Amino acid sequence: MKKLNHYPRAPMPEPSPTARRRMRRFLDHLADTGNVSAACRLAKLDRRTAYQWRAADADFRRLWQEALDAAVDALEAEARRRAVEGVEHPHFHQGQVAGTVKRYSDALLMFLLRAHRPERFRERHADTPADPAGDKDDAEQAARAALERRLDRLAAGRDPQDDPDGAERGGGGPPAA
Repeated sequence: MKKLNHYPRAPMPEPSPTARRRMRRFLDHLADTGNVSAACRLAKLDRRTAYQWRAADADFRRLWQEALDAAVDALEAEARRRAVEGVEHPHFHQGQVAGTVKRYSDALLMFLLRAHRPERFRERHADTPADPAGDKDDAEQAARAALERRLDRLAAGRDPQDDPDGAERGGGGPPAA
């Protein structure tokens, strides 16, 4: 069995100007990708070196976290765009592109709502009352239940427009393609 070295490491010396440029390049790629391995590959940097820098340098550690936060912010913005603005998909007829159809992501929209308003959009369990104070009106609860049924159908891979109860007939929201 390999014996591990448990001696404390010497503090890292101040990074050289070249190392600082490599750190900056890594952090830029980390903010773009949100992925340490990809950022290291793009910056031509060994992963162990990046993690050593992070462990030894508080400023680098803070900038690393800021880069990851920026990557997550970009992902959130893209999720919002797909959920609210929709995405154009080609529509084919007889093997040819006949136009485009805009599709929206109800699942992404629900993730965003749950992230930003968990008190209103968290998942409810059968034994958890929807509103302990009892001051929500029935229409809001019915709408929420219909939305949750629709999301369940989406998650199960079924058409969200197929409502066996007929509770969602009449539209509301973008048309399904």
